[in-house]
Amino acid sequence: MRLAILMPLTVTWSREVAIQLAGLGHEIHAIDFEREVQGNYLRDREDIHSPAINRLRRTIAGIHTIPGKSISQMRYALYAPRLAKTFRQIKADMLLTLWGGGFAAIAYLSGIRPYAVFVGGGDILRVSGLQKAVSKKALSKASVVLANGDFFARRAQEFAPDASVVPLYYGIDPSRFTQGAPPSSPVVILCTRGFSRPYNNTYLIEALATMPANVPEFRVVFTSAGETLEETRNLADSILTPESRRRVEFLNGVTDDAMLDNLQRAHIYTSASLYDGTSISLLEALSCGLFPVVSDIPANTEWIHEGGRNGSLFPLNDASAYGRALTQAIQNADLRSRAGVLNRQAILDRADSRKTIANLASILNGVRS
Repeated sequence: MRLAILMPLTVTWSREVAIQLAGLGHEIHAIDFEREVQGNYLRDREDIHSPAINRLRRTIAGIHTIPGKSISQMRYALYAPRLAKTFRQIKADMLLTLWGGGFAAIAYLSGIRPYAVFVGGGDILRVSGLQKAVSKKALSKASVVLANGDFFARRAQEFAPDASVVPLYYGIDPSRFTQGAPPSSPVVILCTRGFSRPYNNTYLIEALATMPANVPEFRVVFTSAGETLEETRNLADSILTPESRRRVEFLNGVTDDAMLDNLQRAHIYTSASLYDGTSISLLEALSCGLFPVVSDIPANTEWIHEGGRNGSLFPLNDASAYGRALTQAIQNADLRSRAGVLNRQAILDRADSRKTIANLASILNGVRS
């Protein structure tokens, strides 16, 4: 299969999808836009992605760039013919967009058929007005819509009743995301979510401010970049005690290898996301055996059992409850250890990308034929 993928080159999981599809013997062409609007946390710090993009370039058949500085909804019609021209030059069998929203709209307007769409959280859960109408039309005309998780697939089908929606965990590679051997102290709490409003990273700072002073030694590491990073850093400076503030580190973006290193040196993974499809960040943490302390939203409850056996859920309207969940996880090494075994096995059973990407290829082959 010769497959064109409209994808953000600076997003780790999209590169991995392309690489794994190429590893299955398919001819893969990645297509992206020349530049993105400033402030998109996934596009900030593009320099850190250069080694991984070069690896992608060596692995797949080609990387193609469409000139343009924005994929806002007002420019769909402008980009659609550019995408169609690139697709014709590639002579691809079909198009896959790794996101809905603007990407799906451009695919629909381009006239390319068949096309498939992978939808992310905001594509379905937080759209309205003209964007919602365009998205519904684009998904309805797609040959298949792939949704990352069972809950999210149900919501996608409700959003676009005429679409052909298939739940599919894209998953992660557990042979790469393996458990590390961090020292027992300090306990490292890792947040790998981007600094964007939906990911709600300031809530973690609010939770830290509620935690008692006698908690065993711990550190908090934020790995990512984004538009709310300075706001979050300023909040930490203003509401945390000097002792608590020294425990919090902001890395402002890391390479893929550094991300893995941080995962393998951590004990607890946390995310205060307001909404989500199945989070790739969560799956990476589970595969590395971390104990998740995450927001009580449906996408997370697909993975976290009631009763706290393999993780902890916290409400989004009570920072002190979030702080208590973190405190309990810091204090209970045995709980973290038992949960690590369960979480690693869950990835092997349900989200091993060596299996799920093969399923994706089979679905796309079925569409093509």
